[in-house]
Amino acid sequence: MRAKIVIVDDEESIRNLLKGRLEREGFEVIVAADVTSAETAIRASGETGVVITDLKMPGKDGFALMSWVRDNSPQSRIIVITGHGEKTAAVQALRGGAADYLEKPFDLDELTHSVRRCLKEYGLEKDNRDLVSRLEARVERVEGKTEDQTWYVSKDRSMNQVNEWLSVLRRESMRGDAEEPSVLILGESGTGKEGIARMVHAGSRRGKGPWVAVNCANFNEQLLESELFGHEKGAFTGANSLKRGLFEIAKGGTLFLDEMGEMDVKIQAKLLRVLQEKIFRRVGGTADLNSDVRVVAATNVDLQSRVTSGKFRDDLYHRLSRVVVEIPALRTRTIDLIPMATQFAERSFRSRGKTFMGFTPEAEDSIRAYAWPGNVRELLNFIERTALIYQGEGPVSPKQLALPAAGPAPTATGITKLGLVTSPFSSPSDNGVDGYMELKKKWGDSFEREYLLSSLNRHDGNVSAAAREAKLDRSNFLRLLRRHQLKAAGYRKVDGTEDQTGEGSNVQSIETAVVNSDKKVA
Repeated sequence: MRAKIVIVDDEESIRNLLKGRLEREGFEVIVAADVTSAETAIRASGETGVVITDLKMPGKDGFALMSWVRDNSPQSRIIVITGHGEKTAAVQALRGGAADYLEKPFDLDELTHSVRRCLKEYGLEKDNRDLVSRLEARVERVEGKTEDQTWYVSKDRSMNQVNEWLSVLRRESMRGDAEEPSVLILGESGTGKEGIARMVHAGSRRGKGPWVAVNCANFNEQLLESELFGHEKGAFTGANSLKRGLFEIAKGGTLFLDEMGEMDVKIQAKLLRVLQEKIFRRVGGTADLNSDVRVVAATNVDLQSRVTSGKFRDDLYHRLSRVVVEIPALRTRTIDLIPMATQFAERSFRSRGKTFMGFTPEAEDSIRAYAWPGNVRELLNFIERTALIYQGEGPVSPKQLALPAAGPAPTATGITKLGLVTSPFSSPSDNGVDGYMELKKKWGDSFEREYLLSSLNRHDGNVSAAAREAKLDRSNFLRLLRRHQLKAAGYRKVDGTEDQTGEGSNVQSIETAVVNSDKKVA
């Protein structure tokens, strides 16, 4: 089904002019004289890619239509038409979610170009949704756990990079490349790294092969070597029989190495040989065994700093990081909290024979205010606990939710403005409260990273704009991004690019941003 274009304007001459031009360009167009008719047309169209609407109309105006489209057809792109000199209304429309605006009298070539760009964005997003649906179905056949199927519940732009990499890996796999690259997944504990790894496996040519996972932090050097490569009978005390290692068990499939940063350096050297030579030996053995395994690794530590300190091999790091997928922390994706909590609650309540009737506004505020240091896993576990003890009727209230007292985000002005929600004083070390220097280093790094994530989100990945806001040289800002292994490209809009001077279209004035952006794409 082709995406349709809906034109809404109370002036018949403008409706006919736009309809005639776009139909000559090969688009399928529907026209409406008012907002009510437009709503009916969008419902009946089946798939509306672009809505072109005047802002000033009798009765309901263009802003009312924009609000309705956001609620009922959120994937549709909106282009607004404004009169000459109505810059304030145009700015308000852009802030309200419009993809572009055209000022009367407008250029029909400019209109056509804007429509093509919006349809391209719509198509890419639709492809991503379809891909996610297919991968979700495959995960259910690959020992998928509930929490492994939650990463895609996201409207936040910071998750674009994750979706894009999954799309790339899937596409390259379908082309039949001789070697599927290793993948390194970065993210805090509980963000769903194993879920992403399962998606990579399910979307590859090895999807019907074994899926084998191991947590490297659970074993010492000797035990991990035996776990990965196996051992011969009598290889060491207690080796009473031959044991096949995970590289043998995972033949033809995927081996997931969780908490990769905790692996001993000696084992790292042996793992590097396996990745390079595609052969390995059991502990105590002399025969070379072939390795037909794709390795996907994950860690919640900064591997680059471990490379610098000599705790992680540089050559192994580069071997593993051919593709790097970074999952943002849940606290940086507040837009996802309520949809994600709602999905979890609907499933958890239903499994216990209860009816979930939503959250009260106060309960939603509590969910947004909590820091969720355990990320998606903590949110899932907490919602399941709420479903277990819930005995009332009606929406879940804050009292029924009963979030931990230690959870609320800090209220310090500087942190709140950045949207950061973790407290340096709410998570003492295992041996008690950290000293000043330890806290300063730990939370200084955390502050840097969260600031960068927030800044990239606000500026759609435009480094120049983010650097100016931070009052830093662009080169210094880039250095900070590299230090925290952040890539601005993952936060850009589909057509967001920086020009030769590093000044992207989205750092220009709002009044000229869309027009100039269109010219660049052209």
